[in-house]
Amino acid sequence: KQIIYISYDGITDPLGQSQILPYLFGLSSNKNYKITIVSFEKTKNYLQNKDVILNKLAKNNVDWVPLKYTKYPPIFSTIWDVYKLKKAVNKLKNKGLDIIHCRSYITTLVALGFKKKYKIPLIFDMRGFYADERVDGKIWSLDNFIYKKIYNYFKSKEKEFLQYSDYTISLTTN
Repeated sequence: KQIIYISYDGITDPLGQSQILPYLFGLSSNKNYKITIVSFEKTKNYLQNKDVILNKLAKNNVDWVPLKYTKYPPIFSTIWDVYKLKKAVNKLKNKGLDIIHCRSYITTLVALGFKKKYKIPLIFDMRGFYADERVDGKIWSLDNFIYKKIYNYFKSKEKEFLQYSDYTISLTTN
């Protein structure tokens, strides 16, 4: 099975190295799975850790499509990242794709379209409630018109992600 694992976290980031890679290396030991990671990499971490990561990926027979993470300007940078991700997934789909595993809401925005259009099974690895975490962490203020719209958008998408995903992974009790 051709599996694409999409993460908005970079695998050259500490979280990617400590959580994502061990998980995927465990799965890649099953020769029935061919895994390709698509991740968003921050320039500094990518330049510092790329060679080590490439070596580990080669030893575990995992492919990687690194995309450059865009931070500024807020909101528009995320829209640009979604566009880049859609193009990358479309290229991979043309080579064959059996399962899409998404870590985060941003990546699931893209994957849901492929799920609906091509009937590709979707694993939604939500971890927690993204929009609520952004508000609780004071990243988004519901007093701000734009962030309130974004919050409502993601709460509505959350329902859709849960409805259409074949499997959901959550690490929260809320």
